[in-house]
Amino acid sequence: MSIPGTDSEALLMHLDLAGIACSSGSACSTGAVEPSHVLTAMGVPRELGVAALRFSFGKQNTAEDVDALIAALPKIVEKVRALAAVLHR
Repeated sequence: MSIPGTDSEALLMHLDLAGIACSSGSACSTGAVEPSHVLTAMGVPRELGVAALRFSFGKQNTAEDVDALIAALPKIVEKVRALAAVLHR
């Protein structure tokens, strides 16, 4: 998923603090500053590529895990966007 107006690294940090595990880009490009080459090849704009997050779900995940993500994500996005606005003044 990609959230316009955010940076995946900032989102990752705040999600981690909320106890939610995810990553940016593909598993093979973790740590890369550039958008995934796959997203780029698909024509995804750079702004969305750098805001991409990857959530992996398996049988060990519960409905409560998904509910926690759904509850936390909008608040985290709002916080990250507010911080970005302050930094880009």
